[in-house]
Amino acid sequence: MTTKYNNKIMKSIFTLLIFSCVTLVSSAQCVKGNCHRGHGTFEWDNGSFFEGSWVDGLPNGYGDFYYENGDRFKGQFSKGQKNGNGRYTWKNGNYYDGNWNKDKMTGRGKFHWAKDGGSYEGVFKDGQIVNIEIAVTVDTPEKDAK
Repeated sequence: MTTKYNNKIMKSIFTLLIFSCVTLVSSAQCVKGNCHRGHGTFEWDNGSFFEGSWVDGLPNGYGDFYYENGDRFKGQFSKGQKNGNGRYTWKNGNYYDGNWNKDKMTGRGKFHWAKDGGSYEGVFKDGQIVNIEIAVTVDTPEKDAK
Protein backbone atom coordinates (compact mmCIF):
# COMPACT_ATOMS: atom_id res chain seq x y z
CA MET A 1 0.00 0.00 0.00
CA THR A 2 2.82 2.41 0.72
CA THR A 3 4.15 1.78 -2.81
CA LYS A 4 0.86 2.99 -4.35
CA TYR A 5 0.89 5.99 -2.03
CA ASN A 6 4.52 6.77 -2.90
CA ASN A 7 3.74 6.49 -6.64
CA LYS A 8 0.88 8.99 -6.27
CA ILE A 9 3.13 11.41 -4.42
CA MET A 10 5.87 11.06 -7.05
CA LYS A 11 3.36 11.64 -9.88
CA SER A 12 2.03 14.72 -8.11
CA ILE A 13 5.53 16.12 -7.56
CA PHE A 14 6.46 15.40 -11.18
CA THR A 15 3.30 17.11 -12.47
CA LEU A 16 3.93 20.13 -10.26
CA LEU A 17 7.53 20.31 -11.45
CA ILE A 18 6.47 20.22 -15.13
CA PHE A 19 3.90 23.03 -14.62
CA SER A 20 6.49 25.10 -12.75
CA CYS A 21 8.99 24.75 -15.61
CA VAL A 22 6.38 25.73 -18.20
CA THR A 23 5.45 28.79 -16.14
CA LEU A 24 9.09 29.85 -15.86
CA VAL A 25 9.74 29.44 -19.60
CA SER A 26 6.66 31.43 -20.61
CA SER A 27 7.38 35.15 -20.40
CA ALA A 28 4.26 36.47 -22.13
CA GLN A 29 2.84 39.06 -19.80
CA CYS A 30 1.20 42.38 -19.24
CA VAL A 31 4.18 44.71 -18.83
CA LYS A 32 2.25 47.93 -18.19
CA GLY A 33 -1.25 48.93 -17.14
CA ASN A 34 -4.37 46.74 -17.24
CA CYS A 35 -4.39 44.10 -20.01
CA HIS A 36 -7.72 42.65 -18.99
CA ARG A 37 -10.04 45.65 -18.95
CA GLY A 38 -8.53 49.07 -19.50
CA HIS A 39 -5.36 50.33 -21.16
CA GLY A 40 -2.15 48.36 -21.10
CA THR A 41 0.83 46.89 -22.89
CA PHE A 42 1.15 43.13 -23.36
CA GLU A 43 4.29 41.42 -24.68
CA TRP A 44 4.23 37.90 -26.14
CA ASP A 45 7.05 35.34 -25.96
CA ASN A 46 7.98 35.92 -29.63
CA GLY A 47 8.58 39.66 -29.10
CA SER A 48 5.27 40.91 -30.51
CA PHE A 49 3.48 43.43 -28.32
CA PHE A 50 0.23 45.36 -28.20
CA GLU A 51 -0.32 48.70 -26.53
CA GLY A 52 -3.87 49.95 -26.28
CA SER A 53 -7.36 49.23 -25.02
CA TRP A 54 -8.36 45.85 -23.61
CA VAL A 55 -11.70 44.18 -22.86
CA ASP A 56 -11.87 40.68 -21.36
CA GLY A 57 -8.15 40.13 -21.97
CA LEU A 58 -8.34 40.92 -25.73
CA PRO A 59 -7.33 44.01 -27.71
CA ASN A 60 -10.53 46.01 -28.11
CA GLY A 61 -10.72 49.64 -29.23
CA TYR A 62 -7.75 51.66 -30.45
CA GLY A 63 -4.19 50.38 -30.23
CA ASP A 64 -0.79 49.65 -31.76
CA PHE A 65 0.30 46.09 -32.52
CA TYR A 66 3.99 45.52 -33.21
CA TYR A 67 4.77 42.13 -34.78
CA GLU A 68 8.00 40.21 -34.18
CA ASN A 69 8.84 40.36 -37.91
CA GLY A 70 8.84 44.18 -37.99
CA ASP A 71 5.29 44.73 -39.29
CA ARG A 72 2.96 47.12 -37.43
CA PHE A 73 -0.78 47.76 -37.20
CA LYS A 74 -2.21 50.96 -35.77
CA GLY A 75 -5.98 51.22 -35.53
CA GLN A 76 -9.20 49.71 -34.26
CA PHE A 77 -9.61 46.24 -32.74
CA SER A 78 -12.66 44.23 -31.74
CA LYS A 79 -12.37 41.04 -29.70
CA GLY A 80 -8.68 40.67 -30.55
CA GLN A 81 -9.05 41.20 -34.31
CA LYS A 82 -8.37 44.16 -36.58
CA ASN A 83 -11.83 45.66 -37.08
CA GLY A 84 -12.69 49.21 -38.21
CA ASN A 85 -10.20 51.78 -39.50
CA GLY A 86 -6.50 51.07 -39.36
CA ARG A 87 -3.14 51.14 -41.05
CA TYR A 88 -1.01 48.00 -41.47
CA THR A 89 2.60 48.72 -42.43
CA TRP A 90 4.86 45.88 -43.58
CA LYS A 91 8.55 46.02 -42.72
CA ASN A 92 9.37 46.56 -46.42
CA GLY A 93 7.43 49.85 -46.35
CA ASN A 94 4.25 48.68 -48.11
CA TYR A 95 1.09 49.73 -46.30
CA TYR A 96 -2.68 49.40 -46.35
CA ASP A 97 -4.72 52.21 -44.86
CA GLY A 98 -8.47 51.64 -44.67
CA ASN A 99 -11.28 49.48 -43.34
CA TRP A 100 -10.81 46.08 -41.68
CA ASN A 101 -13.24 43.32 -40.80
CA LYS A 102 -12.26 40.21 -38.84
CA ASP A 103 -8.51 40.73 -39.44
CA LYS A 104 -8.92 41.23 -43.22
CA MET A 105 -8.77 44.29 -45.47
CA THR A 106 -12.46 44.82 -46.28
CA GLY A 107 -14.19 47.94 -47.59
CA ARG A 108 -12.56 51.13 -48.88
CA GLY A 109 -8.85 51.50 -48.52
CA LYS A 110 -5.52 52.39 -50.05
CA PHE A 111 -2.66 49.96 -50.67
CA HIS A 112 0.76 51.48 -51.35
CA TRP A 113 3.75 49.60 -52.77
CA ALA A 114 6.88 51.26 -51.38
CA LYS A 115 9.39 49.86 -53.87
CA ASP A 116 7.82 51.26 -57.04
CA GLY A 117 5.74 54.04 -55.47
CA GLY A 118 2.46 52.71 -56.91
CA SER A 119 -0.84 52.84 -55.09
CA TYR A 120 -4.32 51.40 -55.44
CA GLU A 121 -7.27 53.16 -53.88
CA GLY A 122 -10.58 51.36 -53.96
CA VAL A 123 -12.56 48.45 -52.59
CA PHE A 124 -11.16 45.37 -50.84
CA LYS A 125 -12.92 42.21 -49.70
CA ASP A 126 -11.52 39.48 -47.47
CA GLY A 127 -7.98 40.82 -47.92
CA GLN A 128 -8.12 41.06 -51.72
CA ILE A 129 -8.60 43.86 -54.24
CA VAL A 130 -12.17 43.56 -55.52
CA ASN A 131 -11.98 45.36 -58.83
CA ILE A 132 -9.33 47.15 -60.82
CA GLU A 133 -10.57 49.14 -63.76
CA ILE A 134 -8.07 49.36 -66.56
CA ALA A 135 -8.73 51.31 -69.73
CA VAL A 136 -7.44 49.46 -72.76
CA THR A 137 -7.09 51.06 -76.16
CA VAL A 138 -6.80 48.97 -79.26
CA ASP A 139 -5.43 50.28 -82.51
CA THR A 140 -7.38 49.04 -85.48
CA PRO A 141 -6.00 49.15 -88.98
CA GLU A 142 -7.68 51.69 -91.21
CA LYS A 143 -9.12 50.53 -94.49
CA ASP A 144 -7.71 52.08 -97.58
CA ALA A 145 -10.40 54.07 -99.30
CA LYS A 146 -9.77 53.12 -102.94
